[in-house]
Amino acid sequence: MGKKQRRGCSRLVYAPYTYDEETKAVTFGTVKTLAPVKSVSIEVSSESEEVWADNVLQDTVYGGTAINKTFGVTRVPADVEAELLGLSTITAGGKTFYGTRPDGEKRPYVAIGYALHDGEITKPCECYWAFKCIVNSISKAANTIDRGTGSEGQEVAITVSAPDVAWTATKDKDLDIMMPVDETTTVEDIDTFFKQVVTYDNANTIFSA
Repeated sequence: MGKKQRRGCSRLVYAPYTYDEETKAVTFGTVKTLAPVKSVSIEVSSESEEVWADNVLQDTVYGGTAINKTFGVTRVPADVEAELLGLSTITAGGKTFYGTRPDGEKRPYVAIGYALHDGEITKPCECYWAFKCIVNSISKAANTIDRGTGSEGQEVAITVSAPDVAWTATKDKDLDIMMPVDETTTVEDIDTFFKQVVTYDNANTIFSA
């Protein structure tokens, strides 16, 4: 009997998302590590409304799909946090300083990649890229140092939006892509998946190389 439960997560990474208005093309930047990941929570929602007439249900109208994801992490490096939240950054006297802007208009869109496991430490069961994400918040908390060994991690909350253009392969604006890991999947395949943002339009090129 195959394993049914997800237990474990890894490889939390991100890459800048760019949309060119002139060429109508979506491109992604260099993949970077976000932080060591402790937990992953995913919520997919789609609003719907029933249309009644002549005393019977005539139709159901569905709204767009929204995906919210929360990642529990150990600690987000300051420069990564600044990039994801669009913080003000200055350098003075060889030191770097960051500041919170009064609004979120400078927050960039990024692709977020991560892996889910089914109990195996080194080999995941599912690998994901979410294409157009914005980081809503990165939590911080700290407690006094005492005789205990507990420590506070952080939570990174994101919202996934539809990309600006439809993928050629699916003819739709799919929000994410998932690669199941089976007995034919090698460690090299998994490494390749996270070296760049894999999409519906470049997957064949990447994995045929």
